[in-house]
Amino acid sequence: MAAQRARSKAEGSWPAKGRTRRLSASDSRKLRQYRILDAAMAVLARWGFRKTTVDDVAREAGVGKGTIYLHWKDKEELFRAAIWHAGQKTIEDTMRRVAADPDGEQFHRFWAHGLAAIYDNPLISGVMSGVIDIAGGGIEALGSSTLKRLIGTSEELITGMQRANLIRRDIPIRVVLVLLDALKMGIISSSRLLLTGQTPTQELTDGLGDLIRRWLQPEGGGGVSAKGKAIMKEWMKMFVSIGTGNRG
Repeated sequence: MAAQRARSKAEGSWPAKGRTRRLSASDSRKLRQYRILDAAMAVLARWGFRKTTVDDVAREAGVGKGTIYLHWKDKEELFRAAIWHAGQKTIEDTMRRVAADPDGEQFHRFWAHGLAAIYDNPLISGVMSGVIDIAGGGIEALGSSTLKRLIGTSEELITGMQRANLIRRDIPIRVVLVLLDALKMGIISSSRLLLTGQTPTQELTDGLGDLIRRWLQPEGGGGVSAKGKAIMKEWMKMFVSIGTGNRG
């Protein structure tokens, strides 16, 4: 999405083979920022929020510690940005999967694709499973006001899906959100035990999607494909906009 487009633009500034051209100062800064965020994602997933230091990130990124402080004022701001960076990558991955799925507008398919994308991102799956201390540190770094905004956007997603006849209207929105989150976190945690750390098979992901379909899809419903994808796209934009304002 936004970060991906910015990165592509910066990387696209390189000329064709055999020609030379320097990146602008702005593009060079963005690429360095993405490299640091990728490094922060990796070490956070490896050691957790409290054990990871700015020095660890600098070594992983191959830059000086002072360079990191050119972008973020302290460890908390850097790690908050890294968590949002990981979240945006997961969103982009989810939307690619949804776009490639003929039934991607259905909420249960969106949910299944989102779960698969989470599994493919070690930092986000670590945040949700609580296997290491990322979860507590990450939540502290995000702050209560940001968390409230995220919950609000999730409520808007469910409301929009209900209006489009993609989700049953007889279940309170908060009940849907709490049960979906509990199911998702429970699946991620239990699968790490039952599958010995392996990612779930497509068979399992599809089975979970079917479970959601049987629970939430209105009888005789299904909604309009374009409408469902539009709602999800708009929700993703809102989620990313919140993250952009909290990355530092």
